[in-house]
Parts: sequence; C-alpha cells; structure tokens
Amino acid sequence: MDYKKVLHEISVALDYYTERENPPGLLSGYTGCALFYAYYYNLTGKKKHLRKVHTLLLKSIQALSEDELIPSHCNGISGIVWCIQHLINAEFASADGMEDIFGEVDTLLGKVMEGEIKENRYDFLHEGLGIALYFLEKEQLSPYLNTLVEQLEASAYRDERGVRWQDFIFGPTIGGLDESVFNLGLAHGTPSIISILGMIHRKGIKSSLIKESTDWLLSTRNEPEEGITSLYPVLVNAKNEAKTGKQSRLGWCYGDLSIAMTLLNTGNWLEDDRYKEEAHKIFTYTLQHRNNNNGSVSDACLCHGSAGIAHIYRRAYLTLKDPRLLLGAEHWLQQTLQMKTWKDGLAGFKFYADGKYTNSYEVLEGITGIGLSLIAALDSSNTPAWDRCLLLS
Repeated sequence: MDYKKVLHEISVALDYYTERENPPGLLSGYTGCALFYAYYYNLTGKKKHLRKVHTLLLKSIQALSEDELIPSHCNGISGIVWCIQHLINAEFASADGMEDIFGEVDTLLGKVMEGEIKENRYDFLHEGLGIALYFLEKEQLSPYLNTLVEQLEASAYRDERGVRWQDFIFGPTIGGLDESVFNLGLAHGTPSIISILGMIHRKGIKSSLIKESTDWLLSTRNEPEEGITSLYPVLVNAKNEAKTGKQSRLGWCYGDLSIAMTLLNTGNWLEDDRYKEEAHKIFTYTLQHRNNNNGSVSDACLCHGSAGIAHIYRRAYLTLKDPRLLLGAEHWLQQTLQMKTWKDGLAGFKFYADGKYTNSYEVLEGITGIGLSLIAALDSSNTPAWDRCLLLS
C-alpha cells in the first residue's frame, strides 16, 4: 500500500475535523494536528499545509484566551503552548506578538508545576511533570526548571536499591495505602522523570538523580521465566517485585521499548555508552521475541499501537545505526497498514478503547499520530523533532 496515499486520506480527514468545533489540545485535540500539517508541508512542499498550520495556531491562541482549560500537557495549556513554541523554533511560524502570551503563561504554568510536584502529582501526561516540557522547549533557561530539580531531589524515594518516585495514581489501588508502588511507564512513571531530568541536564542543570534513578530502573528487570516475554514489568513495589504480573505491553506508554528509549536517550545526555548498549540489547531482544499477541497490540496508534512501535524503532536507528532496527520499523508500519480495514473508520483506521473500536483524530491515540509516523518514514531529510512531545528525543 502506498504511504503517500494513506497520508492524503489522513489529511482529508483532518481537514474535516479541524474545520469544526472541537477541543484544543496537543495530544488529544486539534492543536496537535498542526504538527501533522507542519511536517507534511516539509514532506510535500505544498503551501496549503503550511497555511493550515497558521490557521490552527491562531485558533489555539484564541482558545488560550477564551476557553477554560486545564494545565496538562496532554490536552491543556502546557501542551498547546509547547506546540506553538515548537513550531516557532522549527520556523513554521513567527514569534511576533507572542511575548505577552508566553509571559502570562510562563507565570501561570510555573506556579501550577511547583504546586503539583509539591503534592507528588508527577504524571507526565496529565499532571505537573508534563509542564516542564514546555519550559524545556524555550531557548532561555527557566528558573522553574531549577526549582523542579530541587523538588524532585526532596521527594525522591531512596533505599539500597536506588532512587525513584512513588506512583500516587495507581499505587493506592494496586499496592494499598501501606505499600509503596513504582510505575515503569514512560507515560506516567519514573522513566518520564528520568527523561525530563535528562533534558534539563542538557540545558546545563546537573543532577545525580539521573544516574541514580536510571541504575534503579535497570535493577527492575525481570528474571527469566517461562511464558514471560517482557524484560520489564509495569509496576513494582519497594522490593522490585512486580505488582500486576511480569508481562508488559509493547508500546510507547509502557513496556520494554519505552524503557529502551529512556536508556538510549539517557546514554546520549550523560555520554554513557553503558546505557546505550543496554538499550541496544533490549531493542534487539524485542525484535526477536515480541509480536502483536504478546505485545498486546490491538490497533495502530502512537501510544500503544503499531505506528508508535514503528516510530520508536526508527528513532533508535537514527542513533544506533543498526539496520535491523530499520527493518523492524518497516515491519511495524506494514502491520499498521494491515489494520486499515474499517469502511467506517477515519482513513480506514479505528482504535481500541474500553473494549470496542472507535474513531479518533488524535496524536496519541488517533490518525494524526499515524500520519506523523508515516511522514517520519518517508522524510529522511528532516528530523522528526515533533516526537519530543512524547519524550522520544
């Protein structure tokens, strides 16, 4: 199947979506569609896609001033302004007239981030940690990032196994009030904190937390066991015992691939080959042993589907230059196209949620994300820097 034809179908579907009244948001709203049109413009050179970027940015800016929005990265203020700043940095849009808007947003988000981290609300997608990504996208170093490192230093859980941060969303349900539980997912857990600390390190704010927490992450690896194909579980207790079983899915949000990307990026940030070598081993293992069935791959989305898996392998290839990773990326893109079977789906795709398949336009769980993955596969001359919004670079 022709990737370009699929991209055209996605573009037509997004034209319809973005021209109607829908919520703003980076990963779950129309703002994130601007990323698709920007990188689609890079691929095609068609000015109509660039004009669409500008239309969506203006619409998002208007929403910032008129709508009641939550602060979150996924579907709130910080994700919207991250997208605007990212597109300005990449020269898809101009910064003219944005000084006052960014100034107001900086103060608001900085205070929200401080307050939420103080309350142990670390969740990357929906709570305080995701706000940091907006400040990291700005050229000028924000004092709020210094404060964040200090807060993470103060709130870290420490014992002989290393440094990590408790899960206060799933922990009370899984472990009860008396047991500390630690999340290994990039979407919600300690790997996202490691990634944010690594990006802050790249900005010049150093911390021993990165190495200490990464070493702890390595220590959570499963012992070999028959029937278990995952190298890492989803949740562990203070003794590193898996709380929901040792098996984890194959995807961005949870599982071996997201941990491998965390290790690979940390190795780059710290210039530590040990972490990069371990990441390479994990990628190689997953290519040999993981598939749709044992990876719980039910659809094509970026979050936990085949397009996200394909993009992670492609991202890893850009650093490691192992041709097997490129073959893996192509395999999972073919899996993505094989899921294009729905006559009433958006560009032929539907997405699995709550026990049924539904339509979704989103970056994280919809056709916008599939489109971005396909563009990255076709456009070897431009770096897919949009994936910083998922902590992949």
